[in-house]
Amino acid sequence: MRRQTVGVACWLAQPAYLLTELLVAAGASAAYSLRDDTISALGMLTCSPGHAGSLVDVCSPWHVGMNAAFVVFGLLRAAGAVLLRPALGGGRWVTAATLLWVVSALAAAAVGLVPVDQQPGWHVVAALPVFVLQPLAVLVTAVALRRSGSVARAVSGSGFVVGAVTLAAAAGFGLRLGGATWVGGLERLALWPAYPWLAVVALALAANRAETVTKV
Repeated sequence: MRRQTVGVACWLAQPAYLLTELLVAAGASAAYSLRDDTISALGMLTCSPGHAGSLVDVCSPWHVGMNAAFVVFGLLRAAGAVLLRPALGGGRWVTAATLLWVVSALAAAAVGLVPVDQQPGWHVVAALPVFVLQPLAVLVTAVALRRSGSVARAVSGSGFVVGAVTLAAAAGFGLRLGGATWVGGLERLALWPAYPWLAVVALALAANRAETVTKV
């Protein structure tokens, strides 16, 4: 019970990442654009262009908070996947979902340790798996939940939608890199929807556990 409670808390915390990012963006220089500039630009230690297709420098005074958020929320995401594994059901789909969440989340955490303006090569190595593995993690988790019946079908069904949207957006983001506009918008569409969805899953799992305990 305690293990699942902690796991639920780890995933319930995920939407707070969005608030953190928006707060850091609000503190960045006026040149920063949520639509056009990358999320990584908010973690830059120096004033540099916000994306490859820009010539305008962006300054992010709260870069420490952004990089800390990458690390903290990534570790919470990985921990939640491990702790909630029994609640998700059993079998290969759950094992695959857990592995995908752990690897993608640890990669996201690593992004905070290698800011793009300091170690661009390692930053790309850390960030690339996130755009592939996180949407797949959502889709595989949705399959696992549908097969186990541990949550309402609407919850697992929403996972298929979130996974498809984020995977398509990730592909668009990859194709748009180096462009002048919508780089940041596509990146956020590829990543953001997964975080509130994890909170929804956590709430559904908690509700299912409460119902089970009541029946017992």
